[in-house]
Amino acid sequence: MINPDPLKAADDLDKWAAGLEQRARSYAQLQERMDATTASAASPDGSIRVTVDSNGVPTGITLSERSRALEPTALSAGIMSVMRAAQAVLRQRVQVLVAETVPAEDQPARDIVAQYERRFPDPAPESGADREVTREMRIGQVEDDAAPPPPPRPNRTDATDDDWEDRGFLR
Repeated sequence: MINPDPLKAADDLDKWAAGLEQRARSYAQLQERMDATTASAASPDGSIRVTVDSNGVPTGITLSERSRALEPTALSAGIMSVMRAAQAVLRQRVQVLVAETVPAEDQPARDIVAQYERRFPDPAPESGADREVTREMRIGQVEDDAAPPPPPRPNRTDATDDDWEDRGFLR
């Protein structure tokens, strides 16, 4: 409620505006810090390392010599697993940044944290079944499943009913 005393009301409005300006500066600082944030994770044996940017997009994938011994399906599953781990680290870093930069009770702050929690949950523990790749899950495998090519079109050298020659279609 606005104070009925005009001087106090003006003072209250000045305080409110100053609070909004401070809050805007805090969110601008949070945005800058988040934009500069990256996160990395590595596989337990160190053969795979993935770095993600502030949006969780991979910006670097490093494979050691040990990764050459992995089957392609195991390598791709490993890369995806390490990427998810890096994204979970990113989520934790964003939670800390939000807590350090803006009031935690602010709804926008809670929304930012919730968005990162939804997008980047903790990676599920891997089991042998998770690493199995069935034939139906593979992309690009066409050698046995390819449809035969269509039959060739007939050669149109002879005049048929479709050939109008020099006649119009109205007779």
